[in-house]
Amino acid sequence: MRVDTDDFARPRGCGKNHLVEVEKILIEPGAVNALEEAMSEGFLKEYISPLLICDTNTCKATEELMEDIYDRCQVLVLDADDLKADRHAVEIVENYMDEDIDLILAVGAGTIHDISRYVASQYKIPFVSVPTAASGDGFVSTTAVMTFNGIEEEVPAAVPVALYADTDIFAKAPAGLNAAGAAELSDEKISLSLIEEGNPEACEKLMYALIKSGFSGQAEGE
Repeated sequence: MRVDTDDFARPRGCGKNHLVEVEKILIEPGAVNALEEAMSEGFLKEYISPLLICDTNTCKATEELMEDIYDRCQVLVLDADDLKADRHAVEIVENYMDEDIDLILAVGAGTIHDISRYVASQYKIPFVSVPTAASGDGFVSTTAVMTFNGIEEEVPAAVPVALYADTDIFAKAPAGLNAAGAAELSDEKISLSLIEEGNPEACEKLMYALIKSGFSGQAEGE
């Protein structure tokens, strides 16, 4: 499913067009192959020093399918145990990343995306979203939920230049993660039982609905 981002930039009930900064959204099996193509010969080929940020769980879930992408990136694998989007995680990224990093790939769910979008914003580096679970609507968010000095807060952050959601990856996420995403929505057309079973079509519908919800949040300044 190639999502037309223009659908999210057309006039809403308020009569205004809302800015959408995400250039491409792809939700389908094999989406990471399209990402690799974009990096090798497409609109992302200008970025020659990408940093891929994942955690130990999402690395295990993606490294085989994304082998060619891992090979072309500097890769930072964060420990998934008790991982938080906080100052400590940001410092790990800052200490690891080379000075010439020009693109960040967030390969994970909410926490990895918050860390990645915050760092991308601070260093004015574009980032690409690669969701590994349909666990929430924050993949295209304009803010990151960060914990600083023990206080959780929303801070301005970067919007991804592109989102590649590979059904072969996110439909196989732990059932509880995708169920959490479904719980955020009130769409009765999305079957929770099919989501928990990892049904590809149901998971794709969920991912689309979450991204649509995220764009609605963008329009409201969230």
